[in-house]
Amino acid sequence: LERTKILGTQKNGMNLVLGIECSQTQINILIKTIGTTMKTLSKFLVLFMLTLSFNSFALNDEEELDFTGAVNIGDLKTVKMYVEEMNVNLEDSYFAWTPLLMAAAKNQMEVLKYLVSKGANMAYTHPITRWNAFHHAVFNNNKVMVKYLADAGINIQQKIKGDVSIVKAIRDEGGIAMADYLLKIGVKDDGCQKKCF
Repeated sequence: LERTKILGTQKNGMNLVLGIECSQTQINILIKTIGTTMKTLSKFLVLFMLTLSFNSFALNDEEELDFTGAVNIGDLKTVKMYVEEMNVNLEDSYFAWTPLLMAAAKNQMEVLKYLVSKGANMAYTHPITRWNAFHHAVFNNNKVMVKYLADAGINIQQKIKGDVSIVKAIRDEGGIAMADYLLKIGVKDDGCQKKCF
């Protein structure tokens, strides 16, 4: 009877629910359905709120420019603020450039080391150039960065576009000293050797 008081009133042995006469069995089914619906709705609301909270860490356009600019110029303080306080996803790419790839391309050693320490994906390869952070360090002639990335576990054997070894590519660009250094640290001079594109 307590349930029927919540849902409606009794009239001539039948329960009146929202103006409709119902048997006790119909009311029990209705209560069970409402309970199931409420559980489903609660789960949906929790997922919806989680989605909102995850999206709250996405950067707006101005913040993206500030963050990527800081990576490019080596402003470690600003990079740390975005990573530690705003939980920037280091896997996000900006026009196919991850923060780690940007730091390597711009020769920003301290930012690069910080991003690696925070778990940045060293295996990320630009989809068009097929370059990773190691390739950028090589073409920047930055032996310190090359060694750091090699010691950190980046794939030093990864080929660039056309299945070209980084050793061949840098040698063809006149970087004989860097090519010799790469061979010294174990990079193989294999892959395409002639007309590669």
